[in-house]
Amino acid sequence: MEFANHGDMLLKIRENNILLSDYQVSILKRNGFNYLKYNNLSDLLFEIEEYLYDTYDEELDVVSGQIADVVYYIDQKNERL
Repeated sequence: MEFANHGDMLLKIRENNILLSDYQVSILKRNGFNYLKYNNLSDLLFEIEEYLYDTYDEELDVVSGQIADVVYYIDQKNERL
């Protein structure tokens, strides 16, 4: 029986202070995205969505949804402050 590597799914603060899991980083790299050039998740998400408009990748679409969820919850937290 094969189990998911949960460690790859944990969000980590990266060198540019954005939250991404090792899994997300690997999918981004595979699709030519250098996550380090982005200052925030919203800018990265915008670029991913633009890319997906022309070139669909199922795993990148999943990562896009995960990042969108994080952006949403960060925005909700900031609205309460």
